[in-house]
Amino acid sequence: MENSELITKALNYIKTESHKNDITIDDVAAHAGFSTDYFNRIFFAHTGFNIMQYVRFSRLKKAAKLLRVTSNNILDIALECGYEAHESFLRAFKNQYGMLPSEYRRKYENSEVYYGDFYNDTIASRLLHEFEGFKIADSDEVIDFLIEKDALRYGYIAVCFRINGGVALYNGESFKEGFVWFTEWNNRFEGEIVCDDWDKIAEYIRIFSAQRFEMILYTLKSDEQIKKELSNCEITISKINRRSINVYTDEPFTLVPKENIHMRLIEYNDMALVEKFYHKISPNKESFSPRLKQLKHQLYQRDITGSTDSSVFTFGIFKGDHLVGISDGGLQNVHGFLINNCVVTSVLPEYETEELYQYAFKFVTNAALEKGALPIDDIQVPTTPIVNKSGNFNSAELGYQTVTYACMMK
Repeated sequence: MENSELITKALNYIKTESHKNDITIDDVAAHAGFSTDYFNRIFFAHTGFNIMQYVRFSRLKKAAKLLRVTSNNILDIALECGYEAHESFLRAFKNQYGMLPSEYRRKYENSEVYYGDFYNDTIASRLLHEFEGFKIADSDEVIDFLIEKDALRYGYIAVCFRINGGVALYNGESFKEGFVWFTEWNNRFEGEIVCDDWDKIAEYIRIFSAQRFEMILYTLKSDEQIKKELSNCEITISKINRRSINVYTDEPFTLVPKENIHMRLIEYNDMALVEKFYHKISPNKESFSPRLKQLKHQLYQRDITGSTDSSVFTFGIFKGDHLVGISDGGLQNVHGFLINNCVVTSVLPEYETEELYQYAFKFVTNAALEKGALPIDDIQVPTTPIVNKSGNFNSAELGYQTVTYACMMK
């Protein structure tokens, strides 16, 4: 375990410092506190890369992401990723991706960018090295299995697996008996257990019980039932934090038009209004700048390049020509299964009313139903009413039903 934690430390150092063209094996090894020769061996054993291979891999992966999410010219991207010579960058990029940067940009210019496309790249090697006897399940097979098994209960989870990347590990004959989907977030491993067999659930918790793992179980059982079942397997759980995953399967809401208020999809040409709105909501530009940049890129893909592979599902609340609120959803597709993920509404203080929050929530739900998407609400429980910038209501009050809980266990 100690070596694994040092590998994590080294990987984060590389991701942070790989843009420096003078980074060396000695730098990485020294940062992790090991001699160069020894550390290179354990780094390879855990990740399948030697250190400098991973430095190059990390640089080029960053370049690939910049090619997809910015319009920066290729030379600037090369310099930003630690390449001083344009030719060496072109050669290295083609060796890794099988095409030149310009070809890569054209190929993916209309494609959605997911977290899993650029992160969680060593998690499978590292876990298999540390936990012998486990097998890797094919991600597409797992996602198909979840949707076919129970789309209401597992559809949202399946979409998250596609977007976030990671790896499904299992022991036994088949992943269908139960598996753990692992992702890594800022030095933190998260294991999400999908299983109905309490003996196997207990086995997974026992194996992955180290401090660096946060274990989440998907179930509809109560805290008391979970603790009792695991206690019978000699596992003690002291605390459970849970999220309710709710879905809407009823008919569209009947909405009474609100005086002087209308809602519609935000378009690329609305970005000036959107920027002005966020400036009014928060004077701290850093708090909303990343979201604005992402939204502008997504709207450009959808409205200017005509991409159909876009999850952006953002609605403006207008009073006349003035943008007074924004409702964010997210149309996310996995293997033909479509969801609208978690409506979040922000409104200028002078227009804030509980009635408007609920109207916006219902409006986006209706829009999702028109698209053939399953509306999802992912909320913290047992806080009732839910108090946040989306209003003081629980979506169950509007006809959403709880289909499963994500229970984080300690």
